[in-house]
Amino acid sequence: MAAVYAASDSPASMENELNEVEVQSALARLHDMHIQLRHLRDAIPRLIEPMLVHQRSPEDLYTTFATSVTTIRSDLDAFSAAYQEDRYQEVLRRAAESRAQNNEDIPAWKVTEHEDWLDVRKVDNTTDTTPDDGTTGIDIAVTPPPTADPASLRTCIERFKQGNPNLKVSLDETTRKMKVALPPQAYVHFEIDCKSGRDQEPMYTVTTSEKTRMHVAITKAIGSRSQPSNLDHLLEMLASYVDIRSRKCSNCHRLLDPDAQFPVLRSKKKSKQFNGDDKLAWQAYHTSCS
Repeated sequence: MAAVYAASDSPASMENELNEVEVQSALARLHDMHIQLRHLRDAIPRLIEPMLVHQRSPEDLYTTFATSVTTIRSDLDAFSAAYQEDRYQEVLRRAAESRAQNNEDIPAWKVTEHEDWLDVRKVDNTTDTTPDDGTTGIDIAVTPPPTADPASLRTCIERFKQGNPNLKVSLDETTRKMKVALPPQAYVHFEIDCKSGRDQEPMYTVTTSEKTRMHVAITKAIGSRSQPSNLDHLLEMLASYVDIRSRKCSNCHRLLDPDAQFPVLRSKKKSKQFNGDDKLAWQAYHTSCS
């Protein structure tokens, strides 16, 4: 995975303490390597896949298999070359030194607790890496949201309906519970329990009427969202599941992962439109691809 980095990526610039730009650049390099490594997890399945499907002739089987071998070899060579680069080794060396000096109270890292991990962006000298919504992709600053009173909830619902007229949304003002029904092809019915926490900060707990493995995974992913007190953000996220049974993972480009799970994780990122413009859109990822 080719990438352009700032001049601060050179090992010499890391001799002293890293500044914020260098930290972001280091995170981008680790993210780059992480994605490549994740992609290699299905190397063997991709290698034998041509032999598991019917081919019209032995020649077709050989051609398809040879293509798979070439592709996987290229992926392995790319990862090996990236891993041996000085800029990657420098980041890993710093991480090892930091762990050796401060090896206590280092918690296990879980992607479900850091939804914005996939939002880390590469740093270069020409591209504005700040998303249109004002976030950095590393530490999201949330504007203080409105309280969870019925009037504020109705306002959010009306805004949401304007952009999603095909989704059914209802509010019980007595219990302050909302229901969001996705189209039949998705077969997901969300219920949002709206409460006020300390300092009147809204708290939104999401459950589903259905209790299958897919629905449990979806609610778990929603529960780890980066803006738990922002109802507009939550409703947009729920709407992104309308094609949960057909949208492929933005990383591995497959519908199901090795555990037969749909890509339930959602992350809002910039994507190229047909006219060449960038637009913030929800991307889908398998938990195993994050």
